[in-house]
Amino acid sequence: MSFAVFLLYVFLSFFRPIELFAPEMAEYRPMLVLWTLGFVLAASRAIVRKEIAARGIDFKLLFAFMVMLGVSLALNGWAGGAFTAMNDFTTSSMLFVLVALNVTSLRRLKLACAAVVLSMLVAALFGIQAYHTGQFAQQLVLRQTAPQHEDEDPSRAPPSAASEIPALDQTGWYLWRVRGQGFLNDPNDFSQVLVMCLPLLFVLWRQRAWLRNTLLIVAPGAVMMYAIVLSQSRGALLGVASLLFFIVRDWLGTTRTAILGGLAGVAFLGASAVGGRGFSSQEQSAGERIEAWAVGLELLKWRPIWGAGYGNFTDHHHLTAHNSFVLCFAELGLVGYFLWIGMIVLTFKSLSAAVETLPARSPHRQMVVLLRNSLVGFLVCAWFLSRTYQPVLYFLLALCVSAWWCASRAPGMTDKESPKYEKIHTIPWVRSTFIIMLLTIVAIRGFVFSHQLGRGG
Repeated sequence: MSFAVFLLYVFLSFFRPIELFAPEMAEYRPMLVLWTLGFVLAASRAIVRKEIAARGIDFKLLFAFMVMLGVSLALNGWAGGAFTAMNDFTTSSMLFVLVALNVTSLRRLKLACAAVVLSMLVAALFGIQAYHTGQFAQQLVLRQTAPQHEDEDPSRAPPSAASEIPALDQTGWYLWRVRGQGFLNDPNDFSQVLVMCLPLLFVLWRQRAWLRNTLLIVAPGAVMMYAIVLSQSRGALLGVASLLFFIVRDWLGTTRTAILGGLAGVAFLGASAVGGRGFSSQEQSAGERIEAWAVGLELLKWRPIWGAGYGNFTDHHHLTAHNSFVLCFAELGLVGYFLWIGMIVLTFKSLSAAVETLPARSPHRQMVVLLRNSLVGFLVCAWFLSRTYQPVLYFLLALCVSAWWCASRAPGMTDKESPKYEKIHTIPWVRSTFIIMLLTIVAIRGFVFSHQLGRGG
């Protein structure tokens, strides 16, 4: 019963049919009611069975990070905002807990992944039909002025540009971007979750079952890819490229894949120069993002330990950071950044330890590999989005931790005297966290420097 409620909550959280079909129901808080029911049932089950798919360190890092949100505001002169900051993060943190309470077996892990994939496939189909038919276009398609017309008088736009059917607008005056509802209302968020879901489709892969694979993997994957294209999210396209890198690397090896990727990147950047949304740092939107990164570095210098305070980035710049890493160290300083990067590094290294330890044909290993790829694709997108505190990241981290937890209990992995047991349970994450902190900050500084150099600064 508790797991069925959980699956329903996951499906409704990502697809959001209430907002789409019955927005008047929102005042009754149906999602909160469903979450409360699911949490009570799952917590009761966990207490009886003494089973939760996460480690103490996972909860400690999550709780310390939530406390750090409040501390960052208190140390910046607003003690009264500390509780509000921690309360804002409750949705994300409790979603992590809800997954840990429910996803305690490989079967449940597969069903949880299937629920989010199915919900995003349905959301993608609705977005595509909104783009081509105009039905629900107001809710599912965002209209933005194209970069080349941003400085022009909107009244000069040709009448056909305001078509009720986005696909019929051929004027180039507007960008029509497919999106979702709820916390996926931004096209970038919507496409980021689609990128996350692409590897999870391969849970259904079967050797030599070409018809099954075409119907259950290739066709849904094509729908999701088309929705990503219609979202016009450059970060999502880079996320897809990162997934392809990992797939091709298994065939060609790292060196050949890196060379091929570099050549493809040059060709892609050249092609993007003639498109509506280029990738050059000198293009206005991209340039503004990198300028926001520069502000983030200045805030880190100004408040290196505790940061400028949760939610305070826009007090110092007219745009948000447009980078989850920058937003974290700018608002929470090195302490908060350590906790946030630590959660990601610990999770990633746990998955990698499981991959190296489990037998090649183990179904547990397959899930670990797919979720690790999802995490990589999601984080690539997060490099261009300010999603440090958003629920989807913590939902994905919880699925990854649950995958590790299930893998550590797979056949042959439970003997405490075995080297495999020690390898999968001993995860040296602290040193790696400091290294990743340094590398990401240096990378941000490199982007900012190259942008300023390109502008002659």
